[in-house]
Amino acid sequence: EEFISAAVETAAEAIIVSSLYGHGQLDCRGLRSKCIEAGIGNILLYVGGNLVVGKTSFPEVERTFKNMGFDRVYPPGASPEQAIIDLRNDLWLREEDIHGRSKEQMPNH
Repeated sequence: EEFISAAVETAAEAIIVSSLYGHGQLDCRGLRSKCIEAGIGNILLYVGGNLVVGKTSFPEVERTFKNMGFDRVYPPGASPEQAIIDLRNDLWLREEDIHGRSKEQMPNH
């Protein structure tokens, strides 16, 4: 809920959650619903790191978090640079929808 309050206060366009200890599924449960309740239902939600305890394949973990409303899900060891590139692209695509920019106009990374 602190993430959501901070996002509302700052008019954030994304919330990015990183989990180190494997309880991401518990910590992130209901985040999209709470964002909707707070009036920021369209905010980008990214999550990554050690998201579950035990041996679960990443495709299964990714599917779980996508079903929870996350836009992007990253495995343990994913580079922060990749998340930054994805965030830039996703924000650009949203602007494209609003302002009619084309993907060809997207700045180089």
